[in-house]
Amino acid sequence: MTDRSSHMPERIGWAILVALMSCLSLAPACSQDFPNRPIKIIAPYVAGASTDALARTVAQAMSQDLGQPVVVENKPGAGGIVAADLLAKSAADGYTLMLTSEGILAINPALYQKIPYDPIADFDPLTVAVRMPLVLITNPAQPFKNLKELLALAKAEPGKLSYGSTGVGTSQHLAGELFKSMSGVDILHVPYKGGAPAMNDLLGNQISMMFVQLPSALVQIKANRVRVLAVGSAKRIALLPEIPTVAESGVAGYNSDTWYGFAMPHGVPEPIAEILHRSIIRALESNRNRLAQDGFFIDGGSRQEMALTIRADLAKWTQVVKQAGISMQ
Repeated sequence: MTDRSSHMPERIGWAILVALMSCLSLAPACSQDFPNRPIKIIAPYVAGASTDALARTVAQAMSQDLGQPVVVENKPGAGGIVAADLLAKSAADGYTLMLTSEGILAINPALYQKIPYDPIADFDPLTVAVRMPLVLITNPAQPFKNLKELLALAKAEPGKLSYGSTGVGTSQHLAGELFKSMSGVDILHVPYKGGAPAMNDLLGNQISMMFVQLPSALVQIKANRVRVLAVGSAKRIALLPEIPTVAESGVAGYNSDTWYGFAMPHGVPEPIAEILHRSIIRALESNRNRLAQDGFFIDGGSRQEMALTIRADLAKWTQVVKQAGISMQ
């Protein structure tokens, strides 16, 4: 008489193998069926902001491309922490994405001792969608006409000059601290509660300068109400081809570009991730001219490139935060 119990482990092993093969065989079918319902993009900014417009531009193009509604849901708060926490807790099925940024994935983790998400473990990158250069602007009434003259004055009279930002720990603040560190100058940081009051004081000549994202300064630049001293990117930009970079003007290696991209919860199946990546790239390309007019420069790199960018920027800003002694609770 055969002892059936002796074959039980073997049968269990075969059952597990068959189950795994079934799951793998279903993956292509699932991706072919994707998407079969609306996709949500979490936007960590208030409705109407330039970054919100970016999310909606991409969403509209993706809707046409994928044949399903792609809706934007605004979840502002705590510098993007609220939105990132929501994304980290979302199902990894490809139906929830987030417009994210260098600030959310590389600066917040450097600033805060404790945040409710891990920028590496909790998310899967899709692409760095666009880059937004910071430009260094000043009031035309200031005595320096270019960055070299500014540096000379700052070194001759430490602490006399000041720079404004949209708040402690923001990309503008850290761009200024990176500038101070790399140039060896002492310039007073003046934080504001938002970009509007900071720009008002610059226009009123109450502060010496500001690092500001190009789209936020375009109106003032075109009206000649501010002077652009330098571009914070590694290379000159097409909208301001005559303006040198900070690196060209005496601070070698300086780069304070900010970027915006798309991420999803960790664990989305590979075929679905590729569908989303390709759709976002097509959305960006179909709106290239429109985005460029608003000061967004398309990157559209691979998922792997975005992962490397996050790690590199996290290391860079962690060092800047530590050296500047910035602490956020």
